[in-house]
Amino acid sequence: MRVTVGDLVRIPHLRLDLFAGGGGLDRPVSWAHASDLDSVRDWLAGGELLIRNGRTLPPLGADQAELLRNLADVGASGLVVGEDPQTPALCDELAAAAEDCGIPLLVAPYSVGFAAISRAVADANSRDDAARVGQVERVYAAVRDALGGVPAESPVARLSRELGCRLLLLDAASAHPVDPSAPEPPPELRAAVRAAVRACAGKIPGVLRLPSADSGTSLAVEVPAEEPTLLVVEGLPSASSDTSLLHHLATVAAVEVARHAMALEHQRRVHGELLAHLLDARTDAPTARHELETAGLDPSTCVLVAAQHGDEPGRRDLHLTLGRRRIPHLLLSREPLLLALLPDDPDVLMTVRNKLGPAVLLGVGNALGVPDRLPTAHKEAMWALNLAATSEDRIARYGDDSAHTVLRSIDEARVVVDRVLGPLLAYDAAHRTDLVGSLDAFLHCRRSWQRTAAALNVHKQTVMYRMQRVEQLTGRTLATTGDLAELWIALQARELLGGPARTEGPGSHFRGASV
Repeated sequence: MRVTVGDLVRIPHLRLDLFAGGGGLDRPVSWAHASDLDSVRDWLAGGELLIRNGRTLPPLGADQAELLRNLADVGASGLVVGEDPQTPALCDELAAAAEDCGIPLLVAPYSVGFAAISRAVADANSRDDAARVGQVERVYAAVRDALGGVPAESPVARLSRELGCRLLLLDAASAHPVDPSAPEPPPELRAAVRAAVRACAGKIPGVLRLPSADSGTSLAVEVPAEEPTLLVVEGLPSASSDTSLLHHLATVAAVEVARHAMALEHQRRVHGELLAHLLDARTDAPTARHELETAGLDPSTCVLVAAQHGDEPGRRDLHLTLGRRRIPHLLLSREPLLLALLPDDPDVLMTVRNKLGPAVLLGVGNALGVPDRLPTAHKEAMWALNLAATSEDRIARYGDDSAHTVLRSIDEARVVVDRVLGPLLAYDAAHRTDLVGSLDAFLHCRRSWQRTAAALNVHKQTVMYRMQRVEQLTGRTLATTGDLAELWIALQARELLGGPARTEGPGSHFRGASV
């Protein structure tokens, strides 16, 4: 049996005086908690006696009353105000709120330390220690059994049964269960979780309180994990509802989160191999379609996305984010790119972008349609990725209009490259030269012989000789605007098709022997 507020008032050496709220003297006290925070309700689970320095009380009566009503909302047992020379007057509004809420308001003299009150509560509740220890033992027995083998039920499910409450392990952002096989919580609870997380900007306090149709109020605590995770507790007996037990439960939940993360990591590897086989055309069409459908992807409504320059932690944990949100996906890392086959949905793309960070470039291909179109979809995504580098929002779709290219398709780009640059590419391959790179440098240096020579780290006469060879092999003149436009577009087409990208710096364009 827990000590009550009235029991503490009757302890002579504490010298606690009842100021108001006498109707709540029979409230049990689980713990005495000293805090001067105005938002202390975020750190209480219910049953605590709050002790507060008088000098930190709001001076206005309305604010004093609001403080006490907040304590009533979270089920606190009472409020002790420690008097000191700077304590403001305890207003009539405060007394009225104490009477209305049935929350005892006690005054402790300046000479009585808060530690004496906390020790009195602990000593009076010492007979409940065995029950508390038994609860904690059950909590960690569930961990031990989970780590020792495959349990018949999850640790969270087991503790729900043993503690006589409902425990839900939820993704903090989406409020989906971490375990994909677990039933979804009621829609109103999911909405309450998302609203509470948004309200605190993702910074979860000690205890979140969520409205619940079944039990009035649900408690939620953060679970240590790579992805933001909450353990929601419904119907926990009041004798057990202290923050220490809640955080013990969160530790157990972390073990279960890690187990699900391992399962998602295994799935990521398997799906990555599947995507590699599809990209390399190593899987026949019927098998590919079956594998995609098994992974939850409809070829007619999914797209291949190429991502570059994403944050490393985001790349590492993207599969966890997508898995938690029930987004089917295949991921494959091919440095420096991350390739993802995903449903064609703006919200899905935004999820990927947010996870990979603001520096990421995203190129999105057309709808896949059929599995054996993946090699082409890969070229489309790479095309779009190159366009994304010039886009303000760093994301582009294949076929989007672009100011820097008039090319409309991969096939058209390939024709332009073959027709205009074909002789140069053949010459470079046969003679181990880089006339194409030299031409690219020349045009990017605005046809300046001197700047091009500096960029290529060669003599100006060498640049002039190479450009003469370019004119001879392509049949185009660098002094003619139309010919220049053709050569420029062809170089852009080659880069969009996955050719070597231009790199700044001396000698960066020429890698072969002299010509």
